[in-house]
Amino acid sequence: MRISSSQLHASAINSILRQQASLSNVQLQIATGRRILTPADDPAGAARVLGLSQSASVTEQYGRNADIAEARLRQEELTLTSTTDLVQRVRELAIQANNDSQSNETRPLIAAEIRQRFDELLTLANTRDADNEYVFSGFQSQTQAFTQNADGSVSYNGDEGQRFLQIGISRQVATGDSGADVFGLIGSGNGEFINRAHAFNTGNGVIDSNVIFDQAAYIAGDYSVVLGEQTAVSPGALAFTDVVGTDDALEYQLSINGTSIPLATFNETDTPTLADIETAINAQSTTTGVRAYVDGGQLYLANTLPTATPITVSETLANASDAGDAVTGLFGSALTGAAPTNNVTYNNANGYVVLDDTNAIVTSGAYTSGGNIDFNGQRINISGVPSNGDQFSTTPNTSQDLFATLQSLASVLEAPSQNIAGVPTLATLVGFSAPVSAGGENFQVTIDGIDLINTTLPLAGDTVTAAQLDAALATFVGANAGYSIVSGSFAGNDLVLQKDDGSDLVVAIPQNTTTAGTVNGLFGTTSNGTVADTTVSTRFHQSIERVLNNLDKNLGTIIDVRSRVGARLNSIDDQANLNESSLLQVRETLSGIQDLDYASAISQLEQQSTSLQAAQQSFLRIQDLSLFNFL
Repeated sequence: MRISSSQLHASAINSILRQQASLSNVQLQIATGRRILTPADDPAGAARVLGLSQSASVTEQYGRNADIAEARLRQEELTLTSTTDLVQRVRELAIQANNDSQSNETRPLIAAEIRQRFDELLTLANTRDADNEYVFSGFQSQTQAFTQNADGSVSYNGDEGQRFLQIGISRQVATGDSGADVFGLIGSGNGEFINRAHAFNTGNGVIDSNVIFDQAAYIAGDYSVVLGEQTAVSPGALAFTDVVGTDDALEYQLSINGTSIPLATFNETDTPTLADIETAINAQSTTTGVRAYVDGGQLYLANTLPTATPITVSETLANASDAGDAVTGLFGSALTGAAPTNNVTYNNANGYVVLDDTNAIVTSGAYTSGGNIDFNGQRINISGVPSNGDQFSTTPNTSQDLFATLQSLASVLEAPSQNIAGVPTLATLVGFSAPVSAGGENFQVTIDGIDLINTTLPLAGDTVTAAQLDAALATFVGANAGYSIVSGSFAGNDLVLQKDDGSDLVVAIPQNTTTAGTVNGLFGTTSNGTVADTTVSTRFHQSIERVLNNLDKNLGTIIDVRSRVGARLNSIDDQANLNESSLLQVRETLSGIQDLDYASAISQLEQQSTSLQAAQQSFLRIQDLSLFNFL
């Protein structure tokens, strides 16, 4: 075979170029540290490297997502911790304010701090993260979560959405919570009603949860149940027996716990109704501590406060001169001239009355332990042995957000919280003119419906003097507790008459021979007094109790959210460890596939370098060979 000089040169040059290419490839592998520089180097390995690189990239993104989620949750956790501390401080203030050592002057000072805590709470609820997004706005992260309205209420402007981040191949984590969940509505009581026993109850009665059993008849409202005793009082005319002998002006007199009951002096012509008796007893409730309730033809007697004090009803037959004079009292006492007075004691709680928030009677009945008490579509049960005067209350569930709870607490503390003392009613006589009879006339003056004087003036010119009225008034004040003479007299035209309980003082002249101005200044209704309100303190403590109940529920909600945030943070830590382990495994596999074996590569580099040098040296030897050298 003949080989031309050009072919020989070309073959040598190609060999050198191949050796240079191989040497360059090995040098590039050593420089990059990669065995596979192009898919052509190892098609199967390159495919695996591509898949593993993508897996590593996704896992690294999961790690970045976890870091973002952790940062947001840490911010939320810090906010919830501050909110928890705030609520606990407010709770401490509420307990402090509920102490009776506080007064109407000191409680508003506590309210001032609560107002400041409210502002702090609003700031916490509008916390932003590092990206300037609102933490508690749900999906509306660019919208301020809570704003205060002109009326002081707070509105939530976000939604109830939760944003999630993928932190693992099959794992997502919520990066926050809706403000509606954290600060939103919570329910009080059993979710429908709040039932309470009065703080001063002395019996062992217990109120159970109530239910709505007739939705159509249900009327929402605040109701109270008062335990008292059913009496045997019957209305109508009293049957007086005036034996033959002295013609007595027999009268029936009633007193409770030693206090005479106005309008309760009845004679043979009176026909008192249960309503009359109820009104008469309740007019003296402030003094006697006893209240009457009439419903369904039944009169109940109950202590106004749970004191377990027996109620003593005294019935008297007055003006009886004969032993045989008799009458059966309204409360069943058999009164005679020989035994004109009898006491009836009530100390049980065999009946109940249900009152609405205006103290109007809704229903009543005989009390049975564990029995149903039904009214306005709802049913409650009271069990045990309550004492006379024990009270229980039921209120519809009040759902409110944490902001409203703080505002209601501040408002309660800023309002009067101590019982209001009564201011006596004062009526002043500015002019008295004695009546002059034209003959066969009558002169009568009543104070709150009770006769001050009721006398016949049979002859023309008969009169009632100021001295007679002063004597009648002295008798009246002695017989009717709650009235007193401050100063002056009818005779001096400067009488000042006082009604101690502060209710209206009504002076009337039903029959007379003169004009109504006979007792100017006294005549008519005087309303300058103030009736004592002994329920303010009780209502205040009940309000504080409701606030404390709501605060506990708010606090429980926040703690639940904190628990969920903590669980998510733990989940992120666990997933981060899994991601790191997975990423390490992928990188090890990648390294095994694409990383260069430097020892082998350097040996190959030396071999390729030697081969290249040999090719170059051989080319130098053959490049001068030619037939012309032999001519």
